Amino acid sequence: TPERQLCSRSMSDASSAAAAGSSELDKEDDDAAVAAAAEARMASIHRGFASAKAKGIQAATRLMKELRQVCLAGSFEVDLVDDNLMLWEVTLFDWVFDPSSALHRDLAALSSAKSDLMAVTLRMHFPHDFPCVATTLRSEAGVSRLTHRSQPNAGPSSSRAPPPPFHRFAPPLVYIAQPVLRSEHVFDGALCMEMLVDWQPQYGNIESILVQVCAFLSSSGARVESACAGESDGGGKAEVTHDSARRAYENLKAFHDKRGWSSAGR
Repeated sequence: TPERQLCSRSMSDASSAAAAGSSELDKEDDDAAVAAAAEARMASIHRGFASAKAKGIQAATRLMKELRQVCLAGSFEVDLVDDNLMLWEVTLFDWVFDPSSALHRDLAALSSAKSDLMAVTLRMHFPHDFPCVATTLRSEAGVSRLTHRSQPNAGPSSSRAPPPPFHRFAPPLVYIAQPVLRSEHVFDGALCMEMLVDWQPQYGNIESILVQVCAFLSSSGARVESACAGESDGGGKAEVTHDSARRAYENLKAFHDKRGWSSAGR
């Protein structure tokens, strides 16, 4: 009857309106959550910078400049671990990797299976003197050379100025914290990249480092371990430690000091 049709249409319209209203509320909730997360992130960054400056950390201003550049680029999500400006956690979602890469496909498939975004978590530990650190090294004659750091006074008998220092450049420790990746070029989270093993201060642009890390993981055939095993948990249960990654980089450095670098390892 016309009355029944009108009633049905009214109920349908009401249901559509309710669904639209619910969708709008969900969107507002999502927007509010994103805004709250961004505000918390900025507060953490300000606390981290204030703490680093209070401690007299030389790299504080440089790292804030680098962090601002990375955030403005908008490709990477960065958080400070425990409000520590020297320790970054960078979230790499599937869209920062080459769409044709195995890693992109693994992350997209795992995200779809879990109905939640899966990502690679990269940790970056910076030395206090970033982008370079000078240390006392020995010359070929076995005589210790002084660095720019303060040294004890050698006494009045020292009439000659010390020879120029040797510099050893200390890289940031950059490693994949999770998930576990399967690759011939990733060892305990450490990446077999020349720029991360044989650091030079001209590599100090962090946004560029992140772009190159993504390109390296895309081109090296890296896979998410759990995706290779047919699991659906994204491999998030395993996490590489700072110490295991540091040891892996020490082994990589020793290996390439003896063997050199091929184009595949650059």
